[in-house]
Amino acid sequence: MARDKLFERALPSAGEIRIKVEAAQRMVARAEARLAEVTAGQQQRLADYACRTLQDQAAGRRRAVGRPPVSIEAKTKVVAQEARLARAQAALHRARYPRPIPSAAARASLTDPASRLMLGKHGGYVQGYNVQIACARNQVLLAIELQDNPADTTALVPVIRRVQHNCAAAGLTGDVAAWLADSGYASTANFAALADLPLLVSITKEYEQTRATPPGHNVPAGHREMAARLASAEGRQLYARRGALVEPGFAQLFQRFGRRVHQRGTAAVDTEIKLLGAVHNLNKIFRHDARQRTS
Repeated sequence: MARDKLFERALPSAGEIRIKVEAAQRMVARAEARLAEVTAGQQQRLADYACRTLQDQAAGRRRAVGRPPVSIEAKTKVVAQEARLARAQAALHRARYPRPIPSAAARASLTDPASRLMLGKHGGYVQGYNVQIACARNQVLLAIELQDNPADTTALVPVIRRVQHNCAAAGLTGDVAAWLADSGYASTANFAALADLPLLVSITKEYEQTRATPPGHNVPAGHREMAARLASAEGRQLYARRGALVEPGFAQLFQRFGRRVHQRGTAAVDTEIKLLGAVHNLNKIFRHDARQRTS
């Protein structure tokens, strides 16, 4: 069981595979569009030259004036774009069919193979799970989920989709004014997958972002649009609210329930944390009602 988990973890999660495949598909589409563009341009130049040749031959000249354009197959730009498309298609194939190759140093727990080594709050590592939450005002939980990776990057899209599902199930039809996340969730793939949402994800360290430090010149191309949003007055004002929304949510959960779960296995632990999240929300409701009655 533990050995099977090592190979399973070497394979990206379903959510990670989906995000990578979608990103690779966009790269293929752009490469195909660019190849079609440069090919059409060269075809047009060849057609124009052939037309001028016929006109000049009719006028008694041997061929059109000037150097004839090279064939499409020999055009440097076409060859370069064909190579780019081939690389994009190869990347898409790798994203769709990843090969699980566990590291020689990889380890899995014999008592709970589904758990992972996580960075401890006060240094070192603990065997456990990566819990993700999405909070509204007053730390009301809109979602609480398990992430199958110690890193947070691949959790952003699934958590947001879960929030959307939960809100729809609860009959909440209003749009979320802003989705705020720290730099652990920043990735070009996430920005592309959530391009239709008012998303603000820090692209630098939290203390730099909250102090509105202008982004440096080494911002990756896929992060520049997000950097521009964060640098705007509205973006700075909205992002400044992130810490007060979500960080107390974690603190309240840990203070009330501790940092240990009682179940083992992904399904059981996921059920347990959702039960704890429901209790957390009910406590918020009861306290709110009590204040309303006494005011």
